[in-house]
Amino acid sequence: MPIEIDITKTPFYKWGEKRGFEKGLKEGEQKGILKGIKEGEQKGLKEGLKEAILMDVELKFGRSKVKQVKAILWRIDDIKHLKKIKKEVIKVKSWNEFLKILRNSG
Repeated sequence: MPIEIDITKTPFYKWGEKRGFEKGLKEGEQKGILKGIKEGEQKGLKEGLKEAILMDVELKFGRSKVKQVKAILWRIDDIKHLKKIKKEVIKVKSWNEFLKILRNSG
């Protein structure tokens, strides 16, 4: 009759289990940190673009127009659209032309 041993109760099993857990925990923490950094960079880029657009609007069209743009701009979450708006605010000749671009981008 073979001898049966519960390996989960052996010191080597517990040692290996602990090392595996610690390794997995460390890898998970590293992935979480990298994901957090990437998300933070994306959020910072979006906010920076929005602030830059608002500055351009203020310089080109006056302070009174900033409030109108802000309401629309803060709903836009796509970096490509924000970059397009940033370029266009410099190119456009009129406030109405800019509003069309802004509304079509959101």
